[in-house]
Amino acid sequence: MIRHLFKLIWNQKKSNFLLITEIFFSFLVLFAVLSFGIYNYHNYTKPLGFTYDNVWQLWLNPQTDSTAHNLAVQRELIQRVKSFPEVEHASLSNSNTPFAFSQMNNNLSYGGKKDIQANVFNVQADYQKVLGLEVSQGRWFGPQDKASLHKPIVINQKLKEELFGDEEAIGKLLPINDSSQYAVIGVIDHYRSYSEFDPEEAAYFECINLDEEKSYFWNGLVMKVKPGAGVAFEEKMVRELSRIAKDWTIEVTTLEKMRQSKAKMTTVPMVALGLVCGFLVFNVALGLFGVLWYNINRRYAEIGLRRAIGASSKQIRNQFVGEVLVIATFGLLLGLLLAVQFPLLQVFQLSSAIYWESIAAAAFLIFLLATICAIYPSYQASKIYPAVALHEE
Repeated sequence: MIRHLFKLIWNQKKSNFLLITEIFFSFLVLFAVLSFGIYNYHNYTKPLGFTYDNVWQLWLNPQTDSTAHNLAVQRELIQRVKSFPEVEHASLSNSNTPFAFSQMNNNLSYGGKKDIQANVFNVQADYQKVLGLEVSQGRWFGPQDKASLHKPIVINQKLKEELFGDEEAIGKLLPINDSSQYAVIGVIDHYRSYSEFDPEEAAYFECINLDEEKSYFWNGLVMKVKPGAGVAFEEKMVRELSRIAKDWTIEVTTLEKMRQSKAKMTTVPMVALGLVCGFLVFNVALGLFGVLWYNINRRYAEIGLRRAIGASSKQIRNQFVGEVLVIATFGLLLGLLLAVQFPLLQVFQLSSAIYWESIAAAAFLIFLLATICAIYPSYQASKIYPAVALHEE
């Protein structure tokens, strides 16, 4: 049976070559789109490491260049924010708060590990309470750190693995420059703040000490508000803060809105790619359906003769479905020769599992598409009566 199918396909090699080419490119497009989608799905299912419900973000933009004046106003602002009964916790931070379009990084070294790049987050001690961060090893920042000989930092598990491997991280010293060092005081399991669809990166937190700060202004302020705090409280808060910070621009948003905005940067391209891919696959489906329908009409006598010598309806149906699946297999084999290079060569530094899952899913969809396109024409072919077919010939 298989040998017969190959012979039939070879006899129609010109039209079948076009179908094989279409299936080849369809497989590659499906592989690329699925790799993108599976990669983002894998990231989406991983924990963020923090909670963003009822968390508001204030952006503080002073109009004067006087750092001393701005810092004094900032101290008054954070105190006033914490005094609102609707606010549970509040913390100053840098501009790279969760889901913000901002990143800061630094290179760290330890032992033989040189220049490990990590994201840097400057926060106050209450930042942990605002976002519900859980420290798995050591502790978070506390009053005792003000008298520390070394600058305390809390790192995430990703940075711990890259710097220390299986070693204990708590108490380790990391050089900042020739005269100062970081001291690791705690480790949190996860912290993915840039986007739900981004992979976790090495990161560490530094503590903001307003009592010592004399030259740097922190333009981010995150707060955990009580459930039910809404527009009325927002207007009241901005009005009172504007009295303290005259001529400042104060913008208020929520982490939920920032999360949605950031998610669109991934979901919109995914939807666009999905539509393009769907259009291509639909055209391939029409091609498969049309070619098979044409072959049935052109091979009417062959089908009638086979039925006359005893072929059952099931055998006729299986023959045409088999032809389409063999054509699809040829196209897939060509696509696989290219696709398998991605996990073998670690292209784009993605996990090999993502590529293999994408290859398997793309192959399954191609075979499913070929089978669906072949079902109805094959069913029609199996219903041809030998007497009618031979009489027409």
